[in-house]
Amino acid sequence: MSCPVSLLHARVYIHATEDPDRVIQALKNVVSGRYVATVAKGHHGNVINIVQVRLEDCEALEALKSIVARLDDIEFLIMLSGIEGTRLYAKFDKQYAYRGVLKISHSDDVVYVEVRGRALAVDDMRSFLLSMREALKR
Repeated sequence: MSCPVSLLHARVYIHATEDPDRVIQALKNVVSGRYVATVAKGHHGNVINIVQVRLEDCEALEALKSIVARLDDIEFLIMLSGIEGTRLYAKFDKQYAYRGVLKISHSDDVVYVEVRGRALAVDDMRSFLLSMREALKR
């Protein structure tokens, strides 16, 4: 089955000073799925854990619907500024996400989300998201 969304990729960085369980919970509160963790080194040799989830096709679409449905009107409009072509880039505040609230942030302490629309199905990501939002409100 072909869905208008091909991929949803979410990731979060866990720094040595953070509680990994809380950061992973923040990620789960944004997107649920199968998580993959990798370890990287920071600029000063500090350990940074990267936890990611990749959803494809209809799973990605359902996750996107969940995100859109949980945003208030202002956060939704702010999220629309992260559209580039058929892609959406959004950063959600980790502290709020941990508490189950989706709030767009421009800082680095965030849950990163990238959504890729299929070019033939989503030629205008903004219109697609506005239509989705309207349908979810009914």
